Amino acid sequence: MLIILTRLVFLILLLCIILSLWKSSSDNKKNLNSKLFLIMSIILLILAFYAPDSPIGAVVFRFLAFAFKPLGFSLILLVYATTLISSGSIKSPAPTLIITALIVLIISSTPVFAFWVAQQAEEDAIEVISASACCDQKADAIVLLGQGTTQPEIPDRIQIQLTKTAERIIYAARLYKKGLAPYIIVSAGPRIEDDSNTIEAEDIKRILAELNVPKSAIILEPDGDTLRQSAIETRKILDEKGLDPVVILVTSAMQVRRASLTFTDLGMRVIPAPTDFNTVQPYGEYSRRFSLADFVPKAEALLITTEVWEEYLALFYYFLRGWLAPGF
Repeated sequence: MLIILTRLVFLILLLCIILSLWKSSSDNKKNLNSKLFLIMSIILLILAFYAPDSPIGAVVFRFLAFAFKPLGFSLILLVYATTLISSGSIKSPAPTLIITALIVLIISSTPVFAFWVAQQAEEDAIEVISASACCDQKADAIVLLGQGTTQPEIPDRIQIQLTKTAERIIYAARLYKKGLAPYIIVSAGPRIEDDSNTIEAEDIKRILAELNVPKSAIILEPDGDTLRQSAIETRKILDEKGLDPVVILVTSAMQVRRASLTFTDLGMRVIPAPTDFNTVQPYGEYSRRFSLADFVPKAEALLITTEVWEEYLALFYYFLRGWLAPGF
């Protein structure tokens, strides 16, 4: 019922915006072009919503997502403000737009604010695992969501380059060595940014093998370029191999809520195993002392704020699509 009500409110709001834009285009001398542009925009929005993985839908979806991020939102305000500057004068509301953009950038780039919002997201992860001690429960498979844990292949590369989220690879190997599951399903699809279109799961398999995980225990899932697709493909693997749909899910603390609810929605019982914590320690007390430098804007802080915001946007999108199990 909540999903239906939310969709209804969202649809009504969207229709009001479209009707307002349609009426305003009627007063334009080039109203035909304006209406055609509005119609095309609506079509692209629908495509981006229902087919975000299609070539066109992906481009539109990324643009929309960028517009809602702190940096993208601020840039759009600044660009719009420049269109209101002419002949040495600044028309209203350009000054307000510029001030708003600067405030958004400054706040989102401040380590104190970034730490706070990240802490809220990761405390949600702790709430997800509070009902079960993940490290003591066994399952038929450990699912490692490995997308983005390794760098794309570069010329003359002598070893696999890791990213800041690669901790989950080591954590999955540790859980396997504890005997919590007989298999590790590595879900990581092709790298979009890599021209060679290499499968990231292959690189992760090599790393796991170097961590003394038997290759026979590693199952590759090379098609999971999104969280939803990873869940779908993982369920197929479990069914094909006759494994019970009980999995230990290894992913970042920031993503674990959405990941757990997505896998549960497809009939799997999930034992969450979050890692890659930025701000809090899940199994111990932790407090951070702020210094004066934490009130000075930094690029790293903007990155953390953006990651948190991206996850909340993705969570809301999955909720609208009905891809989350009850409990959101």
